[in-house]
Amino acid sequence: MTNDPRVLLATSNAGYAQSVRNAFDQQLNSELTCWDADKNLLGSTGLVSQLANLTPDVVAIGPDVVIEDALELARQLERERPEITVLLISDPTPELWQVVVQSGVRDILAPTAPHNEVRTAFERALTVAARRRTNLVGDTATPTRTGRVITVLCPKGGSGKTTMASNLAVGLARLHPDEVAILDLDLQFGDVATALGLTPEHSFLDIAATTGTIDALVVKSFLTSHRSNLWALCAPDAPEDGEEVSVDRSQATIRTLADEFAYVVIDTGAGLSEQTLAAIELSTDLVLMCSMDVPSVRSLRKEIDALDRLGMTQQRRHLVINRVDGKAVLDLDDIEATLGMQANATIPTARNVSDAMNQGSPVLERDYRSPAGRQLTQLVERFTEQPLHGPRRRWLASA
Repeated sequence: MTNDPRVLLATSNAGYAQSVRNAFDQQLNSELTCWDADKNLLGSTGLVSQLANLTPDVVAIGPDVVIEDALELARQLERERPEITVLLISDPTPELWQVVVQSGVRDILAPTAPHNEVRTAFERALTVAARRRTNLVGDTATPTRTGRVITVLCPKGGSGKTTMASNLAVGLARLHPDEVAILDLDLQFGDVATALGLTPEHSFLDIAATTGTIDALVVKSFLTSHRSNLWALCAPDAPEDGEEVSVDRSQATIRTLADEFAYVVIDTGAGLSEQTLAAIELSTDLVLMCSMDVPSVRSLRKEIDALDRLGMTQQRRHLVINRVDGKAVLDLDDIEATLGMQANATIPTARNVSDAMNQGSPVLERDYRSPAGRQLTQLVERFTEQPLHGPRRRWLASA
């Protein structure tokens, strides 16, 4: 059993080192060691040389290290020790994000960040390191830890896809803070930002305009944080800007998000566009939606048949019936028989659902005890090992 530290903090600032220790419990403290950054970072006695006999998962650099030296060290670690995740301790300005994109740094943490943000940053870095180490080892006996990609589909617009995607993402994020991302792939008329009450500074258009490789830092620099510990990549403001996003760019973005997050929820436009088909190819799960009217059910049946003909059958499929109403012409048995699937969630017609969408606060934030909230909770349970029942419902009560 190795005694190597999991985290190595390169700093000469003893006060900051103690602050990091104070942010963690005793278990991680025993796995953290410090290295005096006053020494030559890149010389024969430098950090890379010291790492020849150590196998940390994360190297955190700063906050007292000159940025140029820190980035050069990150580049050297990326070349020589790619299994190590590098965390830069510095003020995360937009200009710095752009500089570090190609350096190998995986995240930036502000030196004055509170303890909860310090814990989140280091824990995320450890998670990324574990995934990268598994990928580099290439052990076929151990499956690669990539995130679960859940794409929400419906052939018709106005079906409640965005409501479903946003609630699913919020529900998962409550159980897995900072491990869930939602991506708005309705690039012309996406409403994820509205559904979550966000005013994003960046969107998918920024990724389209980025030159070079799409990697974790590129994508993360354009994400918008949500109060539920969720991260969102929103659609462009102008419909014409959606045309600037290529399929290759969107697929690269999805792959990157899946490497960085445990769950990626994708909202899509109506029908089976080229962008939607590209997302389905990378998905582990499909949430198929329809309402209780005949045109909606028939359209979904056609969409399912199209997916079958295209060979897109390896994804897990989950059926959601939206706007369930006892006065509808069809009943649930008719719908399930037509679609050849059993419904996994039935969302009732309810004023609180539309109100939540209009006010930018998903049902699972504001009214989780309602009939719609209970059905949405049931859907979340299908994707997580933590069932949302009994004492564990306290996660919702804190919203």
